[in-house]
Amino acid sequence: MSLTHGMDTLAGRQAGDRIREGSDQIIEIARRLDAALMSLDWSGSDADRVRASWQDQERPALDRTAQHLSALAVLLAAEAAAQDHASDAAAGPAATVGAGTAPPPPGGLLGWLTRHLGAFFAGLAHAGEHASDFTGKLDDVLTGERDWSVAALAASALSTVGAAAGAVVSGVTGEDAHWFDEGPGAAGDPVAVPTDPSRASQYHPVLTGPRDLPSLMQGVTDSYQVGSDPASHGDVRVTRIDHGTGGSAYVVSIPGTETWTPAAGATGRDLTANLQLVAGNPTAAAESVELAMQRAGIPPGAPVLLVGHSQGGIIAATLASDPAFVQRYSVSHVLTYGAPIDHVAIDPSVQVLQVQHGLDVVPRLDLGGLSTGLDPFPDRETTVTLASPGQFWQPAINHSYVEYAQSVRDELGADTDAGRILREYQSTLAPFLVGPGGSATAVDVPVSRGDRP
Repeated sequence: MSLTHGMDTLAGRQAGDRIREGSDQIIEIARRLDAALMSLDWSGSDADRVRASWQDQERPALDRTAQHLSALAVLLAAEAAAQDHASDAAAGPAATVGAGTAPPPPGGLLGWLTRHLGAFFAGLAHAGEHASDFTGKLDDVLTGERDWSVAALAASALSTVGAAAGAVVSGVTGEDAHWFDEGPGAAGDPVAVPTDPSRASQYHPVLTGPRDLPSLMQGVTDSYQVGSDPASHGDVRVTRIDHGTGGSAYVVSIPGTETWTPAAGATGRDLTANLQLVAGNPTAAAESVELAMQRAGIPPGAPVLLVGHSQGGIIAATLASDPAFVQRYSVSHVLTYGAPIDHVAIDPSVQVLQVQHGLDVVPRLDLGGLSTGLDPFPDRETTVTLASPGQFWQPAINHSYVEYAQSVRDELGADTDAGRILREYQSTLAPFLVGPGGSATAVDVPVSRGDRP
């Protein structure tokens, strides 16, 4: 090998080959996604919008990325050739590297390429996992092996495109950005919730004993408050109701999305979890809730109510769709609000109520559970639609967990169909409400996305 200055040309050519391979992989992923999406038996305005977005935005973005990488590979090959020529001319025939000469230490361009290419291919591996999930779901549908909701297919496709974009970000920054890269759930030590207002603080609100639907929803509100601590990555509250008869029941309060960054970090309830939950895939967010229940010491056979807002509602529905989980924790009720759960097949033994505001778009993101099967709209859980607190241009107000609790409080006493359904559901919740002679205690369990192996 000729003595070179500024570049290990052999390593440069190898790096160029790896970049070219990465470009080819992106082209292949884009081709497979294109074929799968266009061949899907799906028509209507939603189908047209998804396909148009893919053709006009996502597919061109992948093509441009592949073209840029291909051009970089050509540039590296040219730079290596020019470096070899310049080094040979400057050093002459005597200045060759003999056997046993140590190679130049990593650094400079080689070190930069090693770091950035490693990050890029790590991101590309995440995209490959999502692409495999998407094509696997499509194969299930096309072969009749299993029906999937349209929302699940769309979420899987979006995760694939997002992870591919994350690979480019990782390549540019030189660090794996972990876009849409799930991990394991984790739960910490339970912290007792104060029952004395004098002992409460900003991030440790006093316990509200559950006596009706609004006070059950207050448990989720308080969990949001605990999780807003700058040192926190999320919280799940587990409330124990003791009726003084020797048995206890438990309410598990699950907040919704707490960060919208595409980078999957320590906060488990994030954008990554949203897409993976709708896609029907395992998430750290759901796993951490079960771990929190274990850490809180819920005994076998004790009645359990899961209450969740937004993503927390999807987590509650997802957990309740697992018969083994339902049996293990004796889950008898699920209450969700502002959550798209129509696509989730919840265990039929569980009594479910989903509450939504008329102008809240979030509960409708699963397209009403639209399925790829012969029955496009399977039976949905009992739904109560309440008047929206804001106008259609005020999505944050219409989705607010505080506004949901107020709407339920207002409707409970109303002589309406919605009020009747709320009262009927509340009447089934006696084990989870503090009655005469009863009491409530609670713990807050910190939850997070754990370290990846």
